Amino acid sequence: SCKPLCLMFVDESDHETLTAVLGPIVAERNAMKESRLILSMGGMPRSFRFHFRGTGYDEKMVREMEGLEASGSTYICTLCDSSRAEAAQNMVLHSITRSHDENLERYEIWRTNPFSESVDELRDRVKGVSAKPFLETQPTLDALHCDIGNATEFYKIFQDEIGEVYKNPNPSREERRSWRAALDKQLRKKMKLKPVMRMNGNYARRLMTMEATEVVCELVPSEERREVLRELMRLYLQMKPVWRATCPAKECPDQLCRYSFNSQ
Repeated sequence: SCKPLCLMFVDESDHETLTAVLGPIVAERNAMKESRLILSMGGMPRSFRFHFRGTGYDEKMVREMEGLEASGSTYICTLCDSSRAEAAQNMVLHSITRSHDENLERYEIWRTNPFSESVDELRDRVKGVSAKPFLETQPTLDALHCDIGNATEFYKIFQDEIGEVYKNPNPSREERRSWRAALDKQLRKKMKLKPVMRMNGNYARRLMTMEATEVVCELVPSEERREVLRELMRLYLQMKPVWRATCPAKECPDQLCRYSFNSQ
């Protein structure tokens, strides 16, 4: 979660979530695509390139878990010690320097102030660590974005099944629009689910249910395809507790055992 790369305006309402990425940020991304990240792996320097994806990483959660100051902090990166000013000057050379153990050590320095420094000097020494890290975080998707990502895929699958895309693999744009309109109309009529411009958590949770699947199946001509769609949703609902759980091994061990098999 490097803020210089993803500065944006986000406005969420009942109708849609609007995201506007600022122009200079796009230029910074393009500059970084041409740059290299060199990491030492097993004593050998390896060169990597940057590829940007909309992953939905939750920076707020990472900062809380790792004891870092909130996202308005001068220390803008959760992966390195870079300050806002330093990041603005350097868009080419990057390295991952923060670690969970180091954050724990820095918290002890912040707590005890062993060198009797001023607040500003102390902040500079600990690079934005101001609380005790209580969990080592790994870059990953949070449960909300899993729901949203899966619902986005199912929303496309529902449209394809309504239009029997397996019979016509190259539909026109107008055909696709008509399938989407039919799906939106059916969901609004039977489930009072209003169309959204961009998938959000509330819509995703309503869409990813057997009730919604049955409503969609009313528009799917083939009984065989309807049954496959129901089975797909049943598998999804079996798998869902695994990524919604805080500790899947304790809370839903049976589903966790089946998760790998079901995901195929």
